[in-house]
Amino acid sequence: MNMLRGCLVALGMCLVGYTGLAQEKKDTVATKANVLKLSLTQAQQYALQNNRSILNANLDIEMAKKKVWETTASGLPQVNSTVSAQYILTMPGFYKQFISPNFIGDPDSAKKVKKVLDDMRFSGTFDIQVSQLIFSGAYIVGLQAAKVYKSLSELNKVKSIQDVFESVSNTYFMVLIARENASILDSTKQNLEKTLSQMTQMKNQGFVEETDVDQMNITLANIKSSLDMIRRQSDISEKLLKIQLGVDFDQEIDLTDLLPNLIRSTTYDQILLADFVLENNVSYQMLNAQVKSSQLILKLRKSEILPDIAAFYQHEELLNTKSISFTPPNLIGVKATIPIFGSGSRYARIKQAKFDLQKSINNRAETAEMLKLQFYQSKSTLVSAKEKYESDKSNLELAAKIYKRALIKLQNGVISTIDLTQLQNQFLNSQATYYQSLQNLISEKNKLDKLLTKSNYTN
Repeated sequence: MNMLRGCLVALGMCLVGYTGLAQEKKDTVATKANVLKLSLTQAQQYALQNNRSILNANLDIEMAKKKVWETTASGLPQVNSTVSAQYILTMPGFYKQFISPNFIGDPDSAKKVKKVLDDMRFSGTFDIQVSQLIFSGAYIVGLQAAKVYKSLSELNKVKSIQDVFESVSNTYFMVLIARENASILDSTKQNLEKTLSQMTQMKNQGFVEETDVDQMNITLANIKSSLDMIRRQSDISEKLLKIQLGVDFDQEIDLTDLLPNLIRSTTYDQILLADFVLENNVSYQMLNAQVKSSQLILKLRKSEILPDIAAFYQHEELLNTKSISFTPPNLIGVKATIPIFGSGSRYARIKQAKFDLQKSINNRAETAEMLKLQFYQSKSTLVSAKEKYESDKSNLELAAKIYKRALIKLQNGVISTIDLTQLQNQFLNSQATYYQSLQNLISEKNKLDKLLTKSNYTN
């Protein structure tokens, strides 16, 4: 019973580590009577369209595309306009000296000068500036960095798809295993209830001791408790699958694949004979992109010693034609920003970028070796899991035969209820061990599958 409970606890704990969320369902799979019918392949494809982590990865790609355009646009012609207005509270004295000679001899010269000065108090301008970047090292590197950022987003989507496919497969099997386990326990419970009924009648006739009936009641109560726990875990597993699929908890789903058929159709020889190609692994590809990113940062730091050159054109219109402006109405020019002396700060940033690049290269080399080790470990673990599954399957078949014979012997009075309880515990432990081995086998196969899955991304 402890092994059975351990199996059930492990089943429930799978829900704790899952962090991916799912989105509102889409009608990509046919439903009948509001029931979503899904084979394993259909479930994976459905999750591909609805899982929120994948949808977020799609959004990241779209954001990266806009980032590429944002960076590109910064080097294209820029047009800006400025509207300004001002009112001079105190007119400078030289304004009056400049205007007064125009009204010499005029008896109303004071009033006219004042009027002209009042007209000049308000001034407004409308400027339009057009600029074009001619050369910038940072701009060139920025374009390359934006493309690397986009490639990282695309690789992240590939990784998300692989993770979702693996988790959906694991949970699909988990639900089927829990359901079949519950079905077997329910059948066992029904057989025990019949046996208990017969023993109760025999006790009333004096052929069976009351202790044996009490012992059978205890056994039956344990079976009922285990069955209730299995059913609760089955419900949790199904809810986890719904999260991964992207459907509401109240949506009924029908898993159309049968567990025995899936087990028979699952092959291991091909995957165990497959070679691991490091360059096809999405995790390694992401590290390559990280190295490229570090290389670009180094280029950026080196480009800081280069000048930035831009051309510009400016046109100004006066909103008050009576005001005075010392700015020419049309200007054209070239502006160069040349770094001269930074007290060693640029050199320090270049050295930091070099160190960061070396760290990225080291991380890539270390991860490459770890991925290779993971491949060998995963393959070895899969072989062991397969051998254990075959052994536990055989043990379960034997335990089931022994238990069925024990039921017959009990009815014939050959063995006691205590003996039956021991054999029953043996059967239930074998059953729990078998299903745990099956779940481990599927999990290990999916893990190796994901490791060997070739990323279709090409940079």
